[in-house]
Amino acid sequence: MTIEELAKSEGIWNIDERNHSDLVLKSSVRFTRNLSGYTFAHKLNKEEKDEISRIIIDSINRSNCCANFVTYNFEDITGLDKKIFFERNIIGDDNVTESVLVLSENQNLYFILNSVDHLQLITSWPGFGFDTMYVLGKKIIMSFEKQMDFAFSPRFGYLTSDPEKSGTGMVLSVILHLAELIYSSRLNKLIVDLEKSGLALRSSWIDGYYEIYNRVAVGQSEKELYETTLGLFEEIISKERSYRNETYKDNMNVIEDKVWRCYGILLSCRMVSLFEALELLSNVRLGISLGIINYVNIRDINLLLHYIQDYHLRKRYNIRDESANLEEVRAIFIRDYLREVI
Repeated sequence: MTIEELAKSEGIWNIDERNHSDLVLKSSVRFTRNLSGYTFAHKLNKEEKDEISRIIIDSINRSNCCANFVTYNFEDITGLDKKIFFERNIIGDDNVTESVLVLSENQNLYFILNSVDHLQLITSWPGFGFDTMYVLGKKIIMSFEKQMDFAFSPRFGYLTSDPEKSGTGMVLSVILHLAELIYSSRLNKLIVDLEKSGLALRSSWIDGYYEIYNRVAVGQSEKELYETTLGLFEEIISKERSYRNETYKDNMNVIEDKVWRCYGILLSCRMVSLFEALELLSNVRLGISLGIINYVNIRDINLLLHYIQDYHLRKRYNIRDESANLEEVRAIFIRDYLREVI
């Protein structure tokens, strides 16, 4: 898959998942491992990194974990093209240099090699799909353990470059649309409550969406960490949904007016910034969640969140001129897309 094809692909949104999908953008499970006998990735020289990459890619090939995957070496990718991976939330930093990415065709499974650790295995799913993603990731990492010797301490568990992520070496994360918690100024209280529970919240790569994840992976068994973290995620989702319904019941006309105005702007705008477009789509997504709008679905919103970002638009239309007005291009794309799906 070329980067041009990647920018136009549906990615994980090709999977029709409706489990809390109106609130949950996606869920991910990350397993982090390091090979015994090597220092952590930031201290490796290029030859050592290349050797580790060959070992892991060979294990990926032998494991038959996915039918089709593509390997991207970030040394060979321009800075502009790296931003496509960033805008898809496949990498968290578009300044990566010597890392290698092995990406499955539908982008729900990928491996990042020699970034902060030797191996990060990430499985992602639209909506609240942890059971599916955990089983897949666990099956793959167990097959790797039969082929490679990972750094492990009987006291501290799997050793990682971040001591807090040692132990199970597993991070569960969910990206949520917390429209009501933000509107009602309850977000700060949520952050405090999460800290007490061992979770953390941070802004995601898309404005208006927040990532919640287990801050610490050490000190619990994998089963305990998994069950406790998912239970807390579900509590947050339940609170957001309850607050939404209460607010809608008390302010029906105000909310419906706001939702329909945003929908109308998206259908008719001639220029729109990325920030404004994301805010408009956020309110339309809220309208879908509350049953106000049924002309578009959550999957359409998810796809637009990728497609309308700056470098996705540049790739789609081969725009190389830095002075090009992306606000006009974005408006045209949104209008055309929505008219096609409604």
